[in-house]
Amino acid sequence: MSKSDEEFGQVIDLTDVSKARRGAEATFEQGLLDLLASALPIGKAVAVTRYAVLRSDCASDEEYRNAKQSKAAEIRKHFDRLVADGIVTGRVSIHWHPETGTPQVSLRTP
Repeated sequence: MSKSDEEFGQVIDLTDVSKARRGAEATFEQGLLDLLASALPIGKAVAVTRYAVLRSDCASDEEYRNAKQSKAAEIRKHFDRLVADGIVTGRVSIHWHPETGTPQVSLRTP
């Protein structure tokens, strides 16, 4: 091995290769999990006031749509966790209140 090769690293055996997880690990807010778990299984809806998105807070229609899409993705991630844990079944429905910008979450009805 030349001196320039040593500057970049070293040759190792394939059995010594360590692998890390790819990508970011999902994080969950226990309060949102608890709120969804307390209402959805008994047929109630949830207003997630902490995730409200108002058009007036956004500089453009695109920013507004992106903000709502981001919050909805967080809600779906938490819902999917509850499904994986066996707490709820079905599919989630998210409707945005037209005045308060609050996502209203419930189970989809067939």
